[in-house]
Amino acid sequence: MEEGDRPGLSVRLDAVTKVYAVSGQELPALRGISLEINPGEVLALVGSSGSGKSTLLHLSGLLDRPTTGSIFYENRRVDQLSPSERAVLRSRRVGFVFQNFQLIPRTTALENVEMPLLYQGVPSRERHERARMLLSSVGMSDRERNFPSQLSGGQQQRVAIARALAASPGLLLADEPTGNLDSRSASSILDLLLTLKERSGMTLVLVTHDQELARVAKRLVRVRDGLLEGS
Repeated sequence: MEEGDRPGLSVRLDAVTKVYAVSGQELPALRGISLEINPGEVLALVGSSGSGKSTLLHLSGLLDRPTTGSIFYENRRVDQLSPSERAVLRSRRVGFVFQNFQLIPRTTALENVEMPLLYQGVPSRERHERARMLLSSVGMSDRERNFPSQLSGGQQQRVAIARALAASPGLLLADEPTGNLDSRSASSILDLLLTLKERSGMTLVLVTHDQELARVAKRLVRVRDGLLEGS
């Protein structure tokens, strides 16, 4: 990934709600959120467990559709796209990093990073070379043949970050990316995310309880009871 290779993605949510049906009851997770995420910014979404911040992140990344309201990428409405169209857009423009890493246990670090490129039909040699470059960029070039069970939590998260960056996304969404790590590993992962963000120009959105992680964001948005605090 070259510096400035792709611009950060802008995202806009207009009056977005999300209601889940559980045992015949409607449970509102988001109650009408409007939010603009500027291209290239670092934004932190904070709030207590159950506040709706992870739901907001998932909707922003097109992992789910809102019950009502609209979502735009660079002024193009995207929430009404078909599931296959959303999947293609996600694979090309959005990267995800999760608290529990979500690496495939029976594949090596290198193969895990190659996976998104495989789905995109990138030829084997190019896929392999790009994955090796990404592992090197997160300090894991000496672990590319290791399986996830052979890696520490911090190392697994570095591999997960490399995989999230495989398609050179304009938007990186990180849901509690340091939540399962000790303080030293968490600080290392935070530094890595910020370094990679500055290098690429991508937009970075963090969901976190970690006050240190939230402080590095240029903008902090608090979510409470499915609403942005103060709205």
